[in-house]
Amino acid sequence: MKKPNQFALAALLAGLTCVATTPAQALTEKEVSAINKTIKEAPAADLPVKAAEMVTQSAKKEKEAVAVAVVRAAIAKKPASAVSVVSSVIKAAPSTAPAVAAAAAKLAPDQMEAIAVAAALAAPELADKIVAAIADVYPKAEERVAKAVMLAVPQSQAKIRQRMSGRPEASAG
Repeated sequence: MKKPNQFALAALLAGLTCVATTPAQALTEKEVSAINKTIKEAPAADLPVKAAEMVTQSAKKEKEAVAVAVVRAAIAKKPASAVSVVSSVIKAAPSTAPAVAAAAAKLAPDQMEAIAVAAALAAPELADKIVAAIADVYPKAEERVAKAVMLAVPQSQAKIRQRMSGRPEASAG
């Protein structure tokens, strides 16, 4: 990575964390624009690392909003990066997993199961919430997503089955 880009990213993130006083879930247009610009300028191969850096350096109360914005920008730039970006962002901020997975699934529905698995592997304790978040976006895909996650994260089966109550056929895994 070039030194000037590192300094520009550091300055941008410092500005975002110091100036921003917006509540979680709501970034200003200027902040989203800055995130989009940073992601657009990043080499495609660096998207997962750049995305994780931005989330790590964001203020605690803005982590989820920044994570979702970063994932959206990265997938818009390079849809094939969805799984790796989701994984790295969630490893950087595990609590953002459900929101990040749902946002990524909206933008890359053809990668929905892989996104869910990557998210669940990065934050296994939230696997059931990841499945639920994606099911909120694509209710008809709940069974497929749940099965993929239960295979990847077997310890999540009980919680996922419990969330899918009323649909015993969907919980067979």
